[in-house]
Amino acid sequence: MRGLEPRPPVPGPGRPRAAKDDDARIVERLQRSLLPSILEVKGLVTAAEYVPAARHHNVGGDWYDVFEPVPGTVAWVIGDVAGHGFGEAVVMAQLRNALRAYALHTSDPAEILHRLDRFVSAYLPNDTTATACVLVLDRSSGTVQYSVAGHPPPLLLTERGGVLLADWLDQAKGLPLGVRETDPRPVCDFALRPGDTLVLYTDGLIEKPGDDIEDGMERLRMAAQLMCAETPETVCRQLMRLPGDAYAGDDRALLVSRIS
Repeated sequence: MRGLEPRPPVPGPGRPRAAKDDDARIVERLQRSLLPSILEVKGLVTAAEYVPAARHHNVGGDWYDVFEPVPGTVAWVIGDVAGHGFGEAVVMAQLRNALRAYALHTSDPAEILHRLDRFVSAYLPNDTTATACVLVLDRSSGTVQYSVAGHPPPLLLTERGGVLLADWLDQAKGLPLGVRETDPRPVCDFALRPGDTLVLYTDGLIEKPGDDIEDGMERLRMAAQLMCAETPETVCRQLMRLPGDAYAGDDRALLVSRIS
């Protein structure tokens, strides 16, 4: 009687380990490509930090940007896609790239956000919730125009007559992106002088469970005012610690930019 021939191994339910490792490396590279970056812009000293809530993903839905869309202008952007993880990071990258493209055609931040409203409605999932803030500096006049789409207001740090001031830029507030894409966006302006500092952030820096968001905003304002004379790197590093290391319930992004 012949012995039983060995049967070939039955494939398991999962993929081979080597293939999974390759997938993990691909995802990691994609994640790194989506992480926010800061371009060197003449006349600015800028620092930024980003801490995702989903640490194992290394990336989430928050983003910041500083760039020169056309000669003689500077644009600052801060934005937030609700949720955490790789899917939100992909949506974030789409919004960031679309916004950059729109800024090539208009220096009006309200119009940039208005075009982004239409982009969200036309091309992104219906359940997308995103906020953003855009500021555009005209170097020749020193005037900054800004518009806010459902995002916490930027903070302007100034020194006037030996007094350190920290003021909210909250006069151009509008709805989150894509909520009513036919409505015009509000826009306001202010003068930016050498030595002034802009602080842009996402709500992960000011929101904590059980706390009122107004309290978080006041903590941020007071801390920033006390550090107004420090370097942008120091201001950024210290403000990023405000929520405490133990709290990681939301992505945190922070951008501190000073006119030199």
